[in-house]
Amino acid sequence: MSLIRIIIAGLITIQLSGCAVAVFGGAAATTAAVASDRRAVGVQVQDHEIEQTITRWIENDPELYRLTHVNVVSYNRHILLVGQVPSEYVRERILDLASEYPDFSDIYNELRVAEKTGAGQRTKDAWLTTKVKSRMLADKELDGHQVKVFTENNEVFLMGLLTPREKKIALTIARNMAGVERVIDVIQPYEKPAVVE
Repeated sequence: MSLIRIIIAGLITIQLSGCAVAVFGGAAATTAAVASDRRAVGVQVQDHEIEQTITRWIENDPELYRLTHVNVVSYNRHILLVGQVPSEYVRERILDLASEYPDFSDIYNELRVAEKTGAGQRTKDAWLTTKVKSRMLADKELDGHQVKVFTENNEVFLMGLLTPREKKIALTIARNMAGVERVIDVIQPYEKPAVVE
């Protein structure tokens, strides 16, 4: 009986060690991404909070949740609303709801009055996002980590803090990607800090 206990304890220890490696490895990757982001850490946290809070407000309204498909994306406290709604009235209602968030810079209401997309289209949109983002990360003249890419119903939305040249490259990549029907630019200007000699 004691041998079985020793074996079980050994297996648990091995599994926990593997989990620890995965957790610490993931934490290191996240830390690197946060450190390289042009947004201040506090702003990154606030962007996440904006997305979660406004999404929760929409989901807590049974009518809005049932009738709409809305995604809330925030970058540098600029809020982007994308998805489908049944009417202009509902579109404005969601904009009013999002505007109640106490601290943001701007809101871009890109909700479309249209039928909600299905699972097939959403899978296609996720694949388009992956292709566009991968191409940006592979471009040596663009720091693809600085571009937030979101696709909704074949429309690609770009957010980020980019120099004019970086913006031009990002737009060119997205516009030339097969399957992309339209590119919406919500990019904010960025000036690289002067090099001190």
